[in-house]
Amino acid sequence: MAKTSFWRDEILGELLELGQSTAKKSVQQIGQTFSPLKIFEGVVNNSNNNDSSLEKKSKEETKKQNNTPLNFEKLQEKYKSQDKQKEELLRQRFFQLVKRGEEEVLEREKQKEAEKQRMEAYKEQEKKRKEEERKRQEASLEAPRGKIRRSIFSPKKVVQRQQAEVKPASGKQ
Repeated sequence: MAKTSFWRDEILGELLELGQSTAKKSVQQIGQTFSPLKIFEGVVNNSNNNDSSLEKKSKEETKKQNNTPLNFEKLQEKYKSQDKQKEELLRQRFFQLVKRGEEEVLEREKQKEAEKQRMEAYKEQEKKRKEEERKRQEASLEAPRGKIRRSIFSPKKVVQRQQAEVKPASGKQ
C-alpha cells in the first residue's frame, strides 16, 4: 500500500508540474505566433533567414561529424577473432563430449565383461558345489552297511571295519 501511494503522489506531482509548464509555454507561443511585428520582420528579413538557415545546416553537419568514422576492417578482424575463440571453445567442448562418450562406452564394455566373467565363475562354483554334494551323497549311501549276517553253514566271518556314520546336524548342543 505504501508503495502505491508513493507512486500516485509522484505521478500526480509530475502531472502538476507538466500542466504548469504547458500553460506558461502556450501563453508565450500564442504571443509569438500572433505578434504582428514578428510577422512583418519575417517578411522583410526573408532573405537574411535563408543565409542563416544555410549556416545552421553547415553547423549541424559539423556537429554530426564530431565522431570518428568506423574502421570496418578492424571491426571485421575483431569479429573474426571473437568467432575463432568461440569456435575453438565449441571444438573443445565437442571434443570433451565425444571423449566422455567414448569413455562411457568403454566403461560399459568393461562392466559387461566383468559381469560375464563373474557369472561364469559363479556357474563354475555352482557346478563344483553340486558335484561335491553328489559325491558326498554317493559316498554316504555306500558306506553304512551294518553287520554282515552270519550264515548257518559257513564259519564265522570277520566284520570289516566301517567308518562312523555321519548324521547331518549332529553336533554338540
